[in-house]
Amino acid sequence: MSAFRLLAIVVAALVLLVVIEMMRRRKLREKYAGMWLFVGIGVVCLGAIPGLPTWLSNLTGIQLAANFLFAAAAFTLLFVVLQLSSEVGHLEEEVRTTVEEIALLRCELEGVRAELDKRVTNAEERLLRAQP
Repeated sequence: MSAFRLLAIVVAALVLLVVIEMMRRRKLREKYAGMWLFVGIGVVCLGAIPGLPTWLSNLTGIQLAANFLFAAAAFTLLFVVLQLSSEVGHLEEEVRTTVEEIALLRCELEGVRAELDKRVTNAEERLLRAQP
C-alpha cells in the first residue's frame, strides 16, 4: 500500500472520528454531519480499494483517475455551498421575522407604559385632591 493511500485512509478515519465526536458533543448538527460522514466514508473507500478511482473514472468516461477525484471534490464542494446557501437564506428569513416581532412587541410595550403612566398620574392627582 502506498504512503499516499495510507495517508488518505488515516485522514479520512480522523475526519470520521472528529465528526462523530462533534455530533456526540452536540457541536455539529445531524444534517451537516451526514454530509461529512458521507465524504469521510467515500475517501476511506477510495483510499482502501486500490482500483476504485480508476474504475470510477473509466465508468464516467474520464481519462485520468486524478481528474475524476478532482471533479468529485468540485461537485462535493458545490453541494456544500448550495446547502449552506440554503441554510443562510432560511436563517435570514428567521432573523427578519424575529426582528419584526421584536419591533411589534416594543410598540406594544411603549403603549402599555404610556397607559400605565397616565393611570399613575391620574391616581396621584386624585390622591392629592383628596387630601385636605
